[in-house]
Amino acid sequence: MKPGNTSFNMVSFRMVWAAMMATLLVAGASSAGTRSSEDLSAPEDRSLSKRLVFDPSCAGVYDRVLLGKLNRLCDDCYNVFREPNVATECRSNCFYNLAFVQCLEYLMPPSLHEEYQANVQMVGK
Repeated sequence: MKPGNTSFNMVSFRMVWAAMMATLLVAGASSAGTRSSEDLSAPEDRSLSKRLVFDPSCAGVYDRVLLGKLNRLCDDCYNVFREPNVATECRSNCFYNLAFVQCLEYLMPPSLHEEYQANVQMVGK
């Protein structure tokens, strides 16, 4: 076959493409083998483990998911009102306070209020 032939160019293209794909697969496999177990965890768990600080006033069940959910409500409330004390007051006494209730009423639909109150009871007193 001549270099100017269309079928020769197509074969060359396919060979180059196959070589590139093989290189990418090998590079991807080798980099996946070096990841730590923390990198392989769910994104939600990873962000909670780095950001969540245990509150000693929470004497109930220690559940990262529930605490993360309650903390996010307080974060969202702070982001809405932009008052420095909102986030702190919302989290005080393990979320068992008036600020948390006000944030809950403002940000969440009434159908979720009981669920959040039950979560507060579970992690709190």
